[in-house]
Amino acid sequence: MNSKNNLSKIFIFTVLIPFTLLSQQYNEKDQRATSIGRIGLSVSSNGVLGNSFRGPFVTKSEPSCEYPIGSGVEHLFDGGFWIGANVRGQKLVSTSAAGDDANGYDPGNAGYEFTSNKLLIERSSIENSTFYSPLAISHQDFIAEYTDSLTRIPNGGPVIDQHTQPINLHIKQESYAWNFPFTDYFVLLNYTITNKSADTLKDVFLGMWGDYIVRNIKVTAPRGTEFFSHSSFGYEKSSNYFYAYDYDGDPGFTDSYIAVKIIGGDWRGALIQPQIFNSWPEQLKKLYVGKDAPFDSLQSNVQFWGYRSTDLNLGSPKNDGERYLKMSSSISNTIYQQEIQNKPSNLLSFISIGSIPVLNPKESMTIVFGIVAAKKYGNRSSTINDSLSRITLTDNLQWAQRAYNGEDTNGNGKLDPGEDYNNNNKLDRYRLPEPPVPPKIKIIPADKKVTIYWDKKSESSIDPISRLKDFEGYRLYRTTLNNSTSQSSYDNLVLFAEIDSIGNSIGVNSGFQTKGAFTFYSQPIKFENDTTKYFYSYEVENMLNGWQYSFSITAFDEGDEVRGIPSLESSRETNLIRVFPGTSANKNFSQGETYVYPNPYYGNAKWDGLNEREKKIYFANLPLLAEIKIYTSAGRIVDSFKHDGLLYRGEDVRWFAQTGRENVQLSGGEHAWDLISSYDQTLATGLYIYTVKDLETGKIQSGKFVIIK
Repeated sequence: MNSKNNLSKIFIFTVLIPFTLLSQQYNEKDQRATSIGRIGLSVSSNGVLGNSFRGPFVTKSEPSCEYPIGSGVEHLFDGGFWIGANVRGQKLVSTSAAGDDANGYDPGNAGYEFTSNKLLIERSSIENSTFYSPLAISHQDFIAEYTDSLTRIPNGGPVIDQHTQPINLHIKQESYAWNFPFTDYFVLLNYTITNKSADTLKDVFLGMWGDYIVRNIKVTAPRGTEFFSHSSFGYEKSSNYFYAYDYDGDPGFTDSYIAVKIIGGDWRGALIQPQIFNSWPEQLKKLYVGKDAPFDSLQSNVQFWGYRSTDLNLGSPKNDGERYLKMSSSISNTIYQQEIQNKPSNLLSFISIGSIPVLNPKESMTIVFGIVAAKKYGNRSSTINDSLSRITLTDNLQWAQRAYNGEDTNGNGKLDPGEDYNNNNKLDRYRLPEPPVPPKIKIIPADKKVTIYWDKKSESSIDPISRLKDFEGYRLYRTTLNNSTSQSSYDNLVLFAEIDSIGNSIGVNSGFQTKGAFTFYSQPIKFENDTTKYFYSYEVENMLNGWQYSFSITAFDEGDEVRGIPSLESSRETNLIRVFPGTSANKNFSQGETYVYPNPYYGNAKWDGLNEREKKIYFANLPLLAEIKIYTSAGRIVDSFKHDGLLYRGEDVRWFAQTGRENVQLSGGEHAWDLISSYDQTLATGLYIYTVKDLETGKIQSGKFVIIK
């Protein structure tokens, strides 16, 4: 079995700039990554999934298939949709990615056979989103349209190698992602295939191919043969999915699975699912009569093969005929058990479904795949892969299926009595039970404490399935001391308070009356330049000034026992805010002297980053508007800057840039400094003098601090 070529991986870095410009010149590939949930899957306008771990034709620093976002744990080099058919007696296959190039996507390379002249369209069902559209299916839709009809890249691009016989298809690809905690780990890919040729397509197979590599690229750089040889693979044919995980590449840093599942689809009104094939309409099943296997029924197939391999059992397909054979058959259990199961390897993965007996000219059909991520269950060795390890993956796959099923609760492809939740007499898919909308929160940091305020809009939420107001309560989350990004702060959030309704078996039955640190306001609190009415607050004390904390408040509901829906909770990430406790604005210096901390500064505070430009000290007890000047003990100016307590978010210090500036709240009376002079030099050991001028009154205070290295 061959491995990816090491020289090819080095080639990525030597030609990065010219190839990126080349791709932009052709304007043939728009690429974006999902970001609304916790899985960052790169999708493109020409059907390529993944971005070759930010390979040479990628113009944005976005994940390939990262889960959780911000972790560095990638799961997919590249991948894409395949369709194969018997066209006038000849087996033809068109592929959006086929994996013969070690660099991933390359304009004109064999296997990347779909082209597009349209940019991706983004839509969102979230009403306050920039991309809100009533046509949106999910919280973040990406829409692409492409075709296999062209044999060269548009706009003067190269000929597509080996793509000499297009099937002439139009593909509309729609990706759907949600931010609910029970859906933020998967992306659904809905493909609408239209036959644009004059030929009737027979014995059609639809598939999803991928180079699934589970590694942490923050731990190990994605280059060289060795990097790609540590994933292991498995499948559950009866449940229509395969999966991959890191066997021994970055143990302890890659505790997740990635799975690809056939979710469903539609052909002439019938649900494309092998499990319900026998309940298809008789006029459709008749089209299978008299055919030989594998064309006599609808079934899913799973295949694995080596990269550029000539291995007898795991050889890679080299032409359309060999690809069609892979699409229409499954790997044998013997080969799987002997050569793949519970072993590290460098394999390509494929799942398909078929056959669809006929697709006439101008006829369309749909197929839906799910890309589903999950954490391994428990703290177990990376080499262990059993049903217990996959228990979270199994649950996540069920939620992905449930998202597609919508009103089709029992998954039989029919609208049965009691399933028409919105009474429109049709089967609506992609309808999920929803938790209450999260509350709007405002956090006021102060000296050694923060106060969290929130509104009551969650309490008016109506579940789209039950049509009931089923709000139950609020959960308050926070991190302990941490300096991580807002994305990875999600994993460090811990529940520290719960406030919910009384008189039922859900939650802690605390009630909503003022008690301890929690306050209910009969008359809402309002803030300047903020129209929100805040009815609740919670005060958190004993915090350390200058340190980063993250806070979030979610809303949860009662669940729906009749429909078997558990209590659902809104996303902890929707209103996640990073907070830095500290002194409030010192009006007219009425709160005493300004000061610096830590003082002395011993060359490396616990909150500092890894290099000299990721360090910081704080000037505290500042006026709302101030000018700070720093001098050597000899009186030579070192640096100066201005402070605006209402607007300051750490924008002049690299430390904040490394951890992200979004949703950051500081106290108004503190300003960080990176110990870099105005001449771009790090400060040496010594005594330094500073002055603080109140820009509203003109008053000046001075002080000293010491740096010891």
